[in-house]
Amino acid sequence: MAASKLLQRLIAAGALAATLVSTAALAHPSPQSEVLLVSQQGSIRAELVLPVDELKLALPHGVPAPDAEISAYLAAHIRPVSPDGRGWVVKVEQLRWEMTRQPADLVAVMTLRPPAGAPLDRFSFGDDAISHQVPSHLTVVALRTSPEAPSRMLGTLHFGQRSLDVQGADPRWWAGCADLFRLGMNHIAEGTDHLLFLLTLLLPAALLVKDGQWSGFGGSRHLLVYLLKVVTAFTLGHSVTLMLGAFGSFKLPEQPVEFAIASSILFSALHAWRPIFPRHEGWIAFGFGLVHGLAFASAIRELQLTGVRLVTGVLAFNVGIEAMQMLVILVAAPLLILLARRPFYARVRQAAALGSAAMALLWMMQRV
Repeated sequence: MAASKLLQRLIAAGALAATLVSTAALAHPSPQSEVLLVSQQGSIRAELVLPVDELKLALPHGVPAPDAEISAYLAAHIRPVSPDGRGWVVKVEQLRWEMTRQPADLVAVMTLRPPAGAPLDRFSFGDDAISHQVPSHLTVVALRTSPEAPSRMLGTLHFGQRSLDVQGADPRWWAGCADLFRLGMNHIAEGTDHLLFLLTLLLPAALLVKDGQWSGFGGSRHLLVYLLKVVTAFTLGHSVTLMLGAFGSFKLPEQPVEFAIASSILFSALHAWRPIFPRHEGWIAFGFGLVHGLAFASAIRELQLTGVRLVTGVLAFNVGIEAMQMLVILVAAPLLILLARRPFYARVRQAAALGSAAMALLWMMQRV
């Protein structure tokens, strides 16, 4: 009987650790692309920001590749079409590799010119440069009706929708909010390091502290208070820096921000192994929330929204983040209540903490 129980504990611990490690290996697995269309005299200037890790999955020979090959590839997968079905002329003007960013990006500047007699302000814009090979990839499209005009959200493209109609931008202040809400949800769902930090911080949520060690199950009320404190603090923290970062009031280079996010996972893993800041989890969640918010801000800042569109866009994006976090909490809370009552949960918690710490150290080395 004892051997059977020990085997059950080892299987449970190993399964959770393996799940964490295999999932965590895909930090930021699917960053979105951004397209900014700017109306000019007789043409449209398009600036594409393409994540390199996703682009190399779509290119026939991967990355690196000659600029001429990449230019030809992009010209074939960016398809403006006039209302009468005629294709536009697409010319790649410049390619710029942003390899110091994390994740790295390729910025492509293109000129889109309509055929003779076709209107400049009414066309269908198609882009499947990445999504035709990466079904989960999302492309956010914005428009400026002139170089001086504010950016306006047009919509999003993905595997199931590879084109959208451009007829100026919707003047309503709430236009594009639904797309930004989904973008916020995707940013959490596909940002494994953000999820791993939150889940690791929740590992001891249902436990009491006794003599400097994690002790037994503290009850459902204790768990709910812990969850409310940590989630509220993390939300406040990342909301502050998301707002400041999106409005351009505060900005840090991406590399130290990504390193700090990995460090936050290591810190929460140490706490999950042994309490190092008991009863202060809220303050820790708030502090690291400030760091995570800077990463969230970079996802919306590149859309170059302004005015009321920026305010409503940031709010919609942040609500999307919170919605996905709440879904994670709703799934995690019953599991924590169930597992924390079991005698083998200590082994499960320690195995999960070790897996999180290992991934955090790996990301820290990659991001230095």
